[in-house]
Amino acid sequence: MAIRYRTPAGTSWVETTTRNIGVGGAFLEGPAPPVGTAITIELTLPTSDHVFTLPAVVRWAAAEGGAGVQFKDVDVDILLELNDYFGSLTSS
Repeated sequence: MAIRYRTPAGTSWVETTTRNIGVGGAFLEGPAPPVGTAITIELTLPTSDHVFTLPAVVRWAAAEGGAGVQFKDVDVDILLELNDYFGSLTSS
């Protein structure tokens, strides 16, 4: 899934992808900010034209590149919509 992020000090968005995302967080592919950095992630679900904005914190970095982020203080309506989307991927 294509996503983008930026740090509070950053002025431009970094385009990247995620191969693992859920309501609690995501794995960002490629170079990422250092562990502990607060970031803002934007994504659009394939089922919607709505752009979701998710505050997050980088929690760990992978040796081969990429980083795990935890979503923080996400609006409940956004969490519900994400949960519905991810739930539909596992339904038969």
